[in-house]
Amino acid sequence: MASPFFLFLLLLPFAILLLVLAAIVRPRPVRIPLKGRHVLVTGGSSGIGLALALRAAAEGARVSILARDPSRLQDARDAIRLATGVDVAILAADVRDPEAVARALGAADPVDVLVCNHGVFLPQELERQSLEDVRFMVEVNLMGTFHLIKAALPAMKQRAKESGLPGSVAIMSSQAGQVGVYGYAAYSASKFGLRGLAEALQHEVIADNIHITLVFPPDTDTPGLAEEHKRRPEITKLIAGSQGGMKADDVAKKALNGIKSGQFVVACNFEGYLLYVATVGLSPQRSCLMAFVEILGVGFMRFVGLCYQWSWFTSIEKWHAKTKSDLLRERLLTISTQCVA
Repeated sequence: MASPFFLFLLLLPFAILLLVLAAIVRPRPVRIPLKGRHVLVTGGSSGIGLALALRAAAEGARVSILARDPSRLQDARDAIRLATGVDVAILAADVRDPEAVARALGAADPVDVLVCNHGVFLPQELERQSLEDVRFMVEVNLMGTFHLIKAALPAMKQRAKESGLPGSVAIMSSQAGQVGVYGYAAYSASKFGLRGLAEALQHEVIADNIHITLVFPPDTDTPGLAEEHKRRPEITKLIAGSQGGMKADDVAKKALNGIKSGQFVVACNFEGYLLYVATVGLSPQRSCLMAFVEILGVGFMRFVGLCYQWSWFTSIEKWHAKTKSDLLRERLLTISTQCVA
C-alpha cells in the first residue's frame, strides 16, 4: 500500500501545475448576463439561430433576429411569440452586403450580445466545385461575419463602457472548422478562418470588456442538413457519416451557456470536446481546470487524431480502389459485348 508521503510526492507536481495555471490563464473568468440586454442573432429564422433566439427570449433578453428572407423572419417571430409570449425585432439583410448589414444594425438598438450564426454549406470536391460556390461560402461564412462585427462593434464598445456590463461576440464555426474532411475544402477554409478571426479579435476587444465565444457544432438537424446530405460525395458519407449529430435546440443550449460563461471555445458533444482538446493550440482559456485537462490530454489526443486520419485515408484508398475496379469491370464487359456482337 502506498504511503501518504509517496502519494504526496506523486500529486505535488499536479498541484504545482494547477497553481501556476491559476496565475497565468487569461482572460479571467466572466459572467455575461442576458436578462434585459439586446441579443442579436443572425441566421435567426430557422435552425440553430431560431433555437438560440427562443432561448434568449425565454431568459428575458431583448432579441433581434437577422436573415435574408422577410417572410421567414416573420414566421420565426410568430413562433417565438407563440412559444415565449415575447415579441422580437426582425432585420432583413444579406450578410454578404456590408452596406445592408450596416443599415440594418444602424436601425436597431445597440447590441450587447452579437451571435454570428449564419452559414452555408455546399459539399463537393474542390476540383469539381465552381468558383462561384466557393466564393459564396467564403462570402457568407467568413466575410459576412466580418461585416457584422465591423457594423456592431463601435456601439457595442460604447454600450459596454456606459453600462459597465460585459459584451459578447459569439461566432458559429463548425467541427469542420477544426479538421478538414474530404469534400469540405471550401467550407472548411471559410470556417477555419473564423478561428483566426476570433483569436485575434479577443486580443483587440478585451480591454473594452467584450468577450469572444467560438462555437463548434457537429452535424445538426436543421432544414439544410437533408439537402446537404444529398450533395455530399460518397467518400464524405463514409468518413463523416450521414445522420445529424445533434438537435438544433441542444446546440443552442450549449452555445448560450458558453456565451453566458464567457467560454472562448464551446464544444457541443463528447466527440467535439475531444476534437477541441486535440486542436486547442494557442487558444485563450479562462479555466485553470480546463487548461490542466488540455495539458494532460493533448498528447493522447494527438494519437487519437492519427488513428482517425489512418481510418479516413484507408477509407479513401478503398473507395478509389473499388472505383477503379468497377470501371475496369465495365470496360471489360463492354469489350466482351462488342466481340460477341
